Amino acid sequence: MIKKSTKNFWKMQGEGAWGIQRVLNMIHGYMYYTLYDHYVTAALFVVRILGKFPKFVYKTVAIDFFAKRYHCKVLTYENAKKLVTVDEEVIMPTETSKKIIPWELANKLIFNHKEHLAIVDCPCRLDKKVTGKEYCEPIHTCVFLGKTGVDFVTSHMPRNHPERATQQQVLSLLEEQQQLGRIFTLWFKDGTGYRGGVLCSCCSCCCGGVEVELLSRSKGIEGLKITAPSGFSAKVDMEKCDACGTCVYKCPYDALRLIKVNEKTMLEQITDHCMGCGVCEGVCPNGAISLKVDPGKGKIFDVDEMVKQMATHSNG
Repeated sequence: MIKKSTKNFWKMQGEGAWGIQRVLNMIHGYMYYTLYDHYVTAALFVVRILGKFPKFVYKTVAIDFFAKRYHCKVLTYENAKKLVTVDEEVIMPTETSKKIIPWELANKLIFNHKEHLAIVDCPCRLDKKVTGKEYCEPIHTCVFLGKTGVDFVTSHMPRNHPERATQQQVLSLLEEQQQLGRIFTLWFKDGTGYRGGVLCSCCSCCCGGVEVELLSRSKGIEGLKITAPSGFSAKVDMEKCDACGTCVYKCPYDALRLIKVNEKTMLEQITDHCMGCGVCEGVCPNGAISLKVDPGKGKIFDVDEMVKQMATHSNG
């Protein structure tokens, strides 16, 4: 007998795809949610193999095809908390969504999860664990959002230990991860109804998304890859900075480095590499780093602002 959660998952696929594409998205999404850890492990294996090929091959398959359908947006800690605690339904128009999630596919900003949250094991860290490599603890850190997705994973994904969670439980998890210097990313996928369904707490040593982003840079691919920046850039107060190197070590995107200027060690920013995640701001012992709005880094993901826009639209 088909489970109710599966039927609702099928209905969700009909919101953005029809005919054979809806069937393909359903199959893809079903595999993604039921084989979450194996899916990510297999995807990373393929990307790593593609990384050995010339730039054209890698870009065509890994970025133009795969990343077009499966990608993420960096969220600051504050905006991650806002997403988890939003009490109102958020449904943004397509054109507005594209400005925040700048891909042609999988960019729907639809959220209604006040009482529908779940925490599951991180597949990226499981990949490291299974292969005998060092990995970061805790593993139980991926947050699923929305009734359809939460119902589906809690009934179809026993291997990744899904458990329903309250807002406070998720907020406590986010606080813990922020203190550990993690990046918050919201993932969008064609197989999940073209919408954001998973909020991850990522680290550069384990996260497949960071690995793909850095691999793509090393291949000389410019512009949008698999990760959209937060809309912020890190700004350093050089008067407070003592070039201790803490931020350099912790930056997941290699956007900071120490250089010698007249035999004096100084911190240098590589703004093009900065994703505005805020990790450096959180770890700086001198309070020398802050996040500033940067129009060159795209639109900020702020659900409070989205709710205001919807209210203005409805009243206008």
